[in-house]
Amino acid sequence: MKLNLYSISDAYIKYLRQFDNRIYDNKEETRTHERKYLGVVLTVNEFNYYIPMSSPKKSDYLDINRRNIKKDTKTIIRIHEGNRLYGTLRISNMIPVPITELEPYIIANENDIKYKDLVLGELRYINNNSDKIIKYANIVYNQKIKNIDIGYIKNTVDFKLLEKKLKKWNQENN
Repeated sequence: MKLNLYSISDAYIKYLRQFDNRIYDNKEETRTHERKYLGVVLTVNEFNYYIPMSSPKKSDYLDINRRNIKKDTKTIIRIHEGNRLYGTLRISNMIPVPITELEPYIIANENDIKYKDLVLGELRYINNNSDKIIKYANIVYNQKIKNIDIGYIKNTVDFKLLEKKLKKWNQENN
């Protein structure tokens, strides 16, 4: 399955963050180049879910000097080619989103060549690993819904609450 990159409207992120502070902020006040967070969208439990991407952190490496990248977990997929880590997909922070609040990211419109190269690498990895991404998203979703007692599930956003808030958003905005 081919996945594409999107950003989400600032208004929708602000709305959801009222109910769960684990949702990534679009950082409207501090972002550079007017870039919002990018992520992929897939269907989970009949909802469109946005999985945000994040920049690489020191914690993504076993040994940062050797560029030794940690293995993926169910909640963090490390986007890489060889020992070049582009970023991560944060499944524990995925959120249900209405199509109306998504904006496709058009790589051809990117003027920053270095950033364009980074995004192309991320997208290549994402599409080569889409089955794994979809599988992990469904596993984490189902574990959270069943309230399974696993450490990483406690740090996962409240999917059912956010689905209710999405429905309310749709009623108020459509």
